[in-house]
Amino acid sequence: MSTLTDHLRALSASAPDEPSPPVEDKAAEAGGEPQLSSDERNAFDEIARALGGWIEETPPVSAPAPVKPQASAGADQSFARNAAALLDRLPIGILVSRGEVPIFANRTLLDLLGHSDIDRFYAHGGLEQMFQGRRAAERGAMDGGAIALATRDGQVISVDGRMQTIDWDGMPASLMSFRRSRQAEFAPRVEAFEAELRARAAELRELHAILDTATDGVAVLDQAGRIVSLNRAAEALFGREQQDAIGLPFTVLLSPDSHAAAHEYLQGLRAGGVAAVMNDGREVIGLERQGGMIPLFLTLGRIGTEEVKFCAVLRDMTQWKKAERDLSEAKKLAEKASAQKSDFLAKISHEIRTPLNAILGFAEVIRDEQFGPIGNGRYKDYVQDIHASGTHVMSLVNDLLDLSKIEAGKLELQFVSVDVNRVMTDCVSLMQPQANQARIVTRVSLAPHLPHVLADERSVKQIVLNLLSNAVKFNEPGGQVIVSTALTDAGHAVIRVRDTGIGMSESEIEMAMEPFRQLETARKVPGTGLGLPLTRALVEANHARFSIRSKKQEGTLIEITFPPVRVLAE
Repeated sequence: MSTLTDHLRALSASAPDEPSPPVEDKAAEAGGEPQLSSDERNAFDEIARALGGWIEETPPVSAPAPVKPQASAGADQSFARNAAALLDRLPIGILVSRGEVPIFANRTLLDLLGHSDIDRFYAHGGLEQMFQGRRAAERGAMDGGAIALATRDGQVISVDGRMQTIDWDGMPASLMSFRRSRQAEFAPRVEAFEAELRARAAELRELHAILDTATDGVAVLDQAGRIVSLNRAAEALFGREQQDAIGLPFTVLLSPDSHAAAHEYLQGLRAGGVAAVMNDGREVIGLERQGGMIPLFLTLGRIGTEEVKFCAVLRDMTQWKKAERDLSEAKKLAEKASAQKSDFLAKISHEIRTPLNAILGFAEVIRDEQFGPIGNGRYKDYVQDIHASGTHVMSLVNDLLDLSKIEAGKLELQFVSVDVNRVMTDCVSLMQPQANQARIVTRVSLAPHLPHVLADERSVKQIVLNLLSNAVKFNEPGGQVIVSTALTDAGHAVIRVRDTGIGMSESEIEMAMEPFRQLETARKVPGTGLGLPLTRALVEANHARFSIRSKKQEGTLIEITFPPVRVLAE
């Protein structure tokens, strides 16, 4: 491929050394371009030689077609036009000057500096403005390195510049050539790349800081399962420095018993599929460098897209395991204590019931005067008190026995189909005399066609009697007790007992639900303090739910709810 130097030299060679006068006169008379002198041809040849090195480095440009040699003034004019056009099309700026006076500037330089022609360039300050007042000696130091030029509007641009001396018109002249600085060309991209690198480095430092402050050990593994990095928590956990662990198999951090589980876990993640999605972690045993064992919870996950890696998060479960053991021991001790208490209560209850039955039996015989009349009537009153007190103690013993059996899981229940409405009616009838005596109005509202429930009928009856007894005892004369049943849209069977009595606050409800705790307002009313705790225990033993709502001076509502699974279809 021919170079620009070749084109310029070919153009120079194609023009005649001495144009013939007739042609020159005709051209001048016709107003054509002036003929090119021998000095001018030599000048262009000098430019070609001077630019040869830089021209070879620039991308090739299309040049005019070679001009055939013609011994005429037209040939001179053609050479001038083609040479100037070719220089204008160069991707480098060219300026020829003698002293501070510009002689020639190509189009590339004029466009670069923002001038329309060389006259405007000179009028705007010329070389002094372009070089921003730098002395000629400084300009002469240009050898292809970066230099700053000022444009017409004062903007400073960076270019690579070179200065050489050539022969122009028989006299020495300075040839300056400029091209866009490669450093300036790539500066924005380099700056953007450096900014991105700084941002990525800051992000990486932040991530490392986060990992190092994490309490869990974190290890990054390559695809083969070798250690790439450890955070500080992992170093402390296993007693290994990161630099000593890099490249080792991940399993060096685990006891031999856990190797198979770790390999299987890692292989499942490599294969993808369900094993990668259902990632629920593994319990493994860690191995300290000194040989100690650590219970760990291991979670593995894939990271990276181009190069597959794995992130292992290792959580020390030592405290969890200790808490689990302590909780298990505490549970066993509590269960043992509860069983011992229940056994004790059961034994005491049986021991008390035997002599108590004898006391009640003899009291009844004396009260009924089965072996003859009692001489003094006051004895009959004493016997009546003995019988009432014995009955109360027997009730307490029975409640204690039932509660201990429930807590020990030994209460025998017979789950059968229970007609709740019938049980409610029977219980209201039994409690009606007590309600009448206390001048309490009893109202009943039973749901028609209420399905039967699967429960122990005896304990359901005891539940309702306990609730009715409390509703009457903790009521005021003229108060009401409302008994109702219902079937909810969700299929629950509900027993409700509501009263308009003295009611309780939230703290009093909590106290009333504890065995043997009686409220100050309840001390005037005889009772064992086991009514509500025993009732709730019986409800839960029948797989139902117990709930209570109460408000001082407004009354109490208690609901017993049987879930749909305990409600039998009609």
